Amino acid sequence: AEVMQEAGRLDVLVNNAGAGFIRTTEHATEEEVEWVMDVNFKGVVRCTKAALPVMREQNSGHIVNISSVGGLVGQPFNEIYCAAKFAVEGYTEGLASYVQPSFNIQFSLVEPGGISSEFANSVLSDLEKKGGFPTDAYGPIFGAYVGAAQARGAAGTKDIYQTSEQVAQVILDCVASENPPLRVRTSNWGEQFTQLKTQSDPTGGKQRDLVIDTFLPKV
Repeated sequence: AEVMQEAGRLDVLVNNAGAGFIRTTEHATEEEVEWVMDVNFKGVVRCTKAALPVMREQNSGHIVNISSVGGLVGQPFNEIYCAAKFAVEGYTEGLASYVQPSFNIQFSLVEPGGISSEFANSVLSDLEKKGGFPTDAYGPIFGAYVGAAQARGAAGTKDIYQTSEQVAQVILDCVASENPPLRVRTSNWGEQFTQLKTQSDPTGGKQRDLVIDTFLPKV
């Protein structure tokens, strides 16, 4: 309401709020699972629900949902976080199949890999506060996971860890595009990591068009 009062229109919504979560399904509480889904998925739904009536009325707009390579590929100890991001992916694909062609509202999924920010530190800090690393049967597997992560960081692979500004530039380019992609990775590493799932349809446009033709022919 404040945006409409000040600007008279709403052109872009970027759903960026998110929180990581490293814990096995056996160790996660029901409250933690709900929290992860609430922040990463339900928050996207709430903000989109608020913006859609305005964009639909003006017959224009662009909603950008920040997903993750974890929204395409499940990863160890991240299954609940990945599930939330998978939900964002499915939610956005669904909207793009009928809201986009009917009301000229564009939808995009931005899928970063690692980002050099406080995101990872926050995840580890939360893990330590809630009992620390697993010491049961999962302990050796988790140790291997952490060791591999440290090795990637020590290798100094620039492609894996981007700055927030680099990811923000991908978002800006997406918003500025005349024909924005349904989905876009933000780094070469992200492209390589997800290529088995994305190589036949990198931007998601082919699948979106197939869904539209299948369920809404000539509407």
